[in-house]
Amino acid sequence: MDLLHSSILSVIAHFSSLVSGSMTILAVTMSIASYFLIPILLGGRSKNWKNAPPGPVGWPILGSLPHLSHRLHEDFFHLAKIHGPLFCLKMGIKPAIVISSPEMASEILKEKEGMFSSRTITEAIRVVSYDAHSIIFSPYGPRWKALRRILITELLSPKAFEQFEPVRTTQVHGLLKYLYILSKSSTQVNIAESAFTALANLVSNILCSKSLFDNSKPEGRKMKEMFWEMIKVLGTPNFSDLIPIVKPFDLQGLKRKISGIFDQLDAFYEKLIEERLAEKGTAELQRGNNETMDMLDVLLSYKSNDKENGLDRFSRAIIKGMLSEMFIAGTETTSSTVEWGMTEILRKPSVHKKLLLELDQVVGKNRFVVESDIPNLPYLQATVKEVFRLHPGVPLIIPRRTNEACEVAGYHIPKHCIVYVNIWGIARDPKVWEDPLEFKPERFIGSSVDVKGQDFNLLPFGTGRRSCVGWPLAHRMVHYYLAALLHAFEWDSPPEILRDMNERVGLTLQKDKSLLGTPKPRLQASVYEH
Repeated sequence: MDLLHSSILSVIAHFSSLVSGSMTILAVTMSIASYFLIPILLGGRSKNWKNAPPGPVGWPILGSLPHLSHRLHEDFFHLAKIHGPLFCLKMGIKPAIVISSPEMASEILKEKEGMFSSRTITEAIRVVSYDAHSIIFSPYGPRWKALRRILITELLSPKAFEQFEPVRTTQVHGLLKYLYILSKSSTQVNIAESAFTALANLVSNILCSKSLFDNSKPEGRKMKEMFWEMIKVLGTPNFSDLIPIVKPFDLQGLKRKISGIFDQLDAFYEKLIEERLAEKGTAELQRGNNETMDMLDVLLSYKSNDKENGLDRFSRAIIKGMLSEMFIAGTETTSSTVEWGMTEILRKPSVHKKLLLELDQVVGKNRFVVESDIPNLPYLQATVKEVFRLHPGVPLIIPRRTNEACEVAGYHIPKHCIVYVNIWGIARDPKVWEDPLEFKPERFIGSSVDVKGQDFNLLPFGTGRRSCVGWPLAHRMVHYYLAALLHAFEWDSPPEILRDMNERVGLTLQKDKSLLGTPKPRLQASVYEH
């Protein structure tokens, strides 16, 4: 309600600043109040739509917004207890459904995927995605298919994955050596920030063959803060999207706020592109006989001969949209997941002890962990699944939108309906998981349940055609960082920080109080100094 009241006051103030003469603030206040109240007084409240799924019946125009907070995943979790695994509500005047069970998720995202493959594009998303020119928010069609094909071929194919392994190893081992230097002075480390900088360098090497950040300098921290502010705005319900009449006023200031952050990041992406074009001397990039192309080369040199594609080359907006998504998705969610994982492990000594025993048996103490160790670490793999279960990078799968009206479980779902899948809520449902709030990796020992999108009780990366394209890289790096940090160091973290599991809410969920830890080497000094 606080958000609603402040927004109404904002629009009153905006109208007041525009009026003059005899038009008083009282008149403006009455006109705004009448817009919201007259339909309520005359129309009352009725069913959300004909043959709608069960759900709370909202007010005209406002829908259920007065009863929701910015913590939508929690609100939806509690509403599902009342209305069931498929319920509807009105987000302002926009129809929406919420999916809260594996069975319903399977029907929506698998059996009827074609009807639910569009995206809900908000004002904030339109800004950061260069008007929906990125792969996550692109409409399903030729452009989206071309972008996905390039990512899978150039970044995520077995050959490409193998090609970039030395880069991944360099970044992880470089971080461990940097932490070793800090350990000599018992310096406390922000684990998420350290992982973020290393991940940002990994992404920048994949994109433009350069390490752009330095752990000892503030650039990585500043970018992480910008990414978080952007993600926070993207996850905030915006009245301008949900009640079209107030769209021109940007009541919550979200579009203005995200535009300010976006301008800084846009300049960063422009600089990367201009530097590459200057290096090559021309935008018409051609692959030489012995030349290895990075992702920026691939995007700049794209040319399609497919007449049905309708996309001859990638525009600057598409290229910058791809750079933006790769940096944000490849750093922010992964570093946050590593932080949650380290917190859960350090909070539970029995889990920590089992992990160290497994790591010491498989890796020993005469070298760092390498990627080829991961398949031989089953308890680590179970632990990572449990981290993804309790702390998915995105608590509500990035909202989809119905392409057309359809029927689900006997109920009518209208065209352009917003679709939320609450994977955070599914993880906490005792009907789905035994002791759901317990961090218990043992639940996955001997289990075939995986995170690849085929098990609908565990969907941290989504599923189907709109699943996270970069999930193999994120999945690998969470394993790698957790194994490397735990194997190379003992960690002394303040108990109050380990106890505090509160979340900062945006499109993703971050730990509210950053995990700080003082590293103490576990391995021989020669391993770090080599």
